[in-house]
Amino acid sequence: MTDFLLIRHATNDFVKTGRLAGWTPEVHLNAEGRAQAAALGEHLAQMRLDAAYSSPLERCVETAQAVLVHHPHLRLEIAEAFGEIRYGAWQGAELSKLSTHKLWRTVQITPSRARFPEGETLRAAQMRAVDAIEALAERHPRQRVAIFSHSDLIKMILAHYLGMHLDLYQRIEIAPASLSIIRLSFEHPSVLQINETSYLQKMSAKRPDERPIERLEPVATLTLDAIGPQGQRIFYLQATSQALSEPITFILEKTHALLLANQAEALLGELTAEPALPALVPPEKIMFRVGQIALEYDSNNAPLRLTLTELLGEGQGVPRQVHLIATAEQISALGAQARRVASRGHTAQQGEG
Repeated sequence: MTDFLLIRHATNDFVKTGRLAGWTPEVHLNAEGRAQAAALGEHLAQMRLDAAYSSPLERCVETAQAVLVHHPHLRLEIAEAFGEIRYGAWQGAELSKLSTHKLWRTVQITPSRARFPEGETLRAAQMRAVDAIEALAERHPRQRVAIFSHSDLIKMILAHYLGMHLDLYQRIEIAPASLSIIRLSFEHPSVLQINETSYLQKMSAKRPDERPIERLEPVATLTLDAIGPQGQRIFYLQATSQALSEPITFILEKTHALLLANQAEALLGELTAEPALPALVPPEKIMFRVGQIALEYDSNNAPLRLTLTELLGEGQGVPRQVHLIATAEQISALGAQARRVASRGHTAQQGEG
């Protein structure tokens, strides 16, 4: 009997570029990812580990190192079999453009038939990972082995041992720095745990932003994005100006993102994604959670005023408001981004491993 701890690497900033990372070198954990890896390491500190294997990619190795600092007797082994899917010509490409290819639909609906141009098939990726697991089970009988890998690889390993067809593997959710456990015995394999992340809840909560900001004029940049695994995403709207030393950040609901896109379209007509929006700065301070959102022309009828109103319960006082004064081009790009982020869901996370 051998227990395998299947661990996805923690968060990195490459996913915010909207491109497919694959085997792109020098993709490192960001500040949030390092905190996630540290929380995972503390969670596993008291668990006996007999061996550890990692994908060669930096984001996996760095996650493994945060765990193995609590297990100094172990030496990390690099195993290419647990490396990311080889996406070939798709590596580094923009997901928004890839989603227009016919192959994208095959990847989403019948991945068992998908072969990436100049890359590998998903069937081959699954089998190399499963074959490596089986070989390690023979090498480590009656031991507990940690495997640091990527979202899709872990999903496909779990699908194999659950007896699921490869075409259904995307029904499994694997979050950054999550822990899944399988047990291989002489009788039959068992899946003991999938996508455990409770230890990440102990990470420090986002701090409130106490700055008395009521109006930002003019806005230098606006951006909107979502962070987190499917079903647990948190939507953020962020604004900067030359007068601020750091951006202001608001938490939104998905419905607010769609409402913003609809209001922008109603005022401006067809939305454009140009100019490209900057990446979201990992939020540490939150101005407030938005309850209402309104978009209208400002008093001189030239710029637009995006008004965000704080969500407060009955008897909790007067909600704060912040007015963001922006150009039509900025609002049009923000509306297009809001619609894209709100609608991408699971498909936009395909390949973010």
